[in-house]
Amino acid sequence: MAELRTRLRQATAALHEQVDAAYSGFALDQPDDYRRFLRAHGRVLGATEIALERAGVAELLDDWPRRARRHALLADLAELGCPAPAPLQTPRINDLASCWGVAYVLEGSRLGGRVLARRIRQADPTAPVRYLEHGDVARLWPAFLARLEQTAPDCAWAPMLAAAEATFGVFTAAAAIERNYDYS
Repeated sequence: MAELRTRLRQATAALHEQVDAAYSGFALDQPDDYRRFLRAHGRVLGATEIALERAGVAELLDDWPRRARRHALLADLAELGCPAPAPLQTPRINDLASCWGVAYVLEGSRLGGRVLARRIRQADPTAPVRYLEHGDVARLWPAFLARLEQTAPDCAWAPMLAAAEATFGVFTAAAAIERNYDYS
């Protein structure tokens, strides 16, 4: 049987591409678009992290406090003079399987952060990038995958996949809202 991460990556590949396409529409070297990008993430991240915590993610990932990024995101938004956006409805997290599915998407979302932060800093060296630079990705992602492979294979596949799919969907919806929101 394929590794769980491989199954998740293959099963959600089309949704991952939709998220990438939705966020590639933001010109991060433009201050307004960077704010919209952060607001889109803010519509998903904070409420989803809280939902994960209520569902017991700290039991699955004992280093969860180091992984949570909502405070870094809120600090970046505040520095840019943006209030926290209204959150979208979080994916349902009913069991450990769905907890793993949501966590898979959130943890994977940090992978490109360093590259994006460098691009943003080239355009504006003073831009706040705490959220994008949060955590030691070189350790957090491999540790997450190891934990996923050790602990989650006994979890039911259907709710894990459904939770991952729903999380990708919320990120896509948040990007669309921010791209189309009229701030004038």
